Amino acid sequence: MTLHAISLFLTSKALPIALALLGFGLLISVHEFGHFIFCKFFGIHTPTFSIGFGPELYRRKIGRTDFRLALIPFGGYCEIAGLAEVGQGEQQFATATGDDSFATKAYWKKLLVLGGGIIFNLLFAYIVFCCLFMVGINGPKGVVIDHVFKASAAQKAGIVRGDAILQINDKKLVDEAGDFVENAQEVLLTQIKAAPNTQASFIIKRKDKTLTLPVLLGSKLEGDKTIGSLGASFQFLMPLKALPFVAAIKRGIEETNHWMYMTVKSIKQLFVRRSLQGMGGPVMIMKMSVANARHSILSLLLFLAIISINLAIFNLLPIGALDGGQILFSTIEAIIRRPLPIAVRIAINLASLVLFIGLAIYITCQDITTLFGAKIAALWKKFGW
Repeated sequence: MTLHAISLFLTSKALPIALALLGFGLLISVHEFGHFIFCKFFGIHTPTFSIGFGPELYRRKIGRTDFRLALIPFGGYCEIAGLAEVGQGEQQFATATGDDSFATKAYWKKLLVLGGGIIFNLLFAYIVFCCLFMVGINGPKGVVIDHVFKASAAQKAGIVRGDAILQINDKKLVDEAGDFVENAQEVLLTQIKAAPNTQASFIIKRKDKTLTLPVLLGSKLEGDKTIGSLGASFQFLMPLKALPFVAAIKRGIEETNHWMYMTVKSIKQLFVRRSLQGMGGPVMIMKMSVANARHSILSLLLFLAIISINLAIFNLLPIGALDGGQILFSTIEAIIRRPLPIAVRIAINLASLVLFIGLAIYITCQDITTLFGAKIAALWKKFGW
């Protein structure tokens, strides 16, 4: 392997992956630090603070807290004395009732401790958006082609990496003001999937030129249904114009609020449709993080801010394994004026954890099928399986 090839691999593959992993670790750190700092404010003992899960890479005890770094960055926890949560450390202090226990604190303090991760995730998003509007992000805006698969409909039509999709058929993805239309990703995917082996019209922006390309969409199987296929992966880029300090703060707050609204609406739609179609899991999020990291550090930060908002809103759901579930437990206890049986809390948390593991496996399989389905099918056919 030549020095140029090694350099190209490091800058185009290894570095973006490393930055994406660091970004995930940063989001988890921000979330868990929110719980941790409120515990410190209120004198609550935190036996363990862990970023990541799986094999342990590093451990150091500072004061009474055991700080840990694990291999897989898609999770973490802050173990809290007097709060029983499955998968949150060794739980040696889960039933503690001393002055430094969560169980003995006032209801409003419990709310801040439990909501600390959510508060800090939103605070992270506000700060990042405000800072990005101060410095600006250059580049194309829209749904941008990240990778074109060989012999695909996209390649045959002449679509190349870096093309920004502005419109498909009569459906615009970017409005007159240059902003994404509502549910732009869903609009694009719906148009593609609904038209297998059918010609579609794509309006794209390539550098400074706007082109209209006729694309004969391919097809693939999704379950027992044949759907349309473009044969390309894409990312959503949002260049931002640099603004003066006060205007940047105002615009950053507005943009964060907008993404909060869109996240709530998307989660609501999942329940209304009773379908996980279009929901991205760890593989999809990692893929998009790497794509944004490859584009620029600022694009990665923008994407992480949006993921941070998603993480915050999702954690508000009143489900046992989430912060919202723990808030619900504490609220019930405040109303009935006695603690819920620890066996009940653990059973609900464990059931929720099993549900989330199953959900994560299902969505991961869905991600792999979406991203690598064509390659897997080609290999399957090649070896005659």
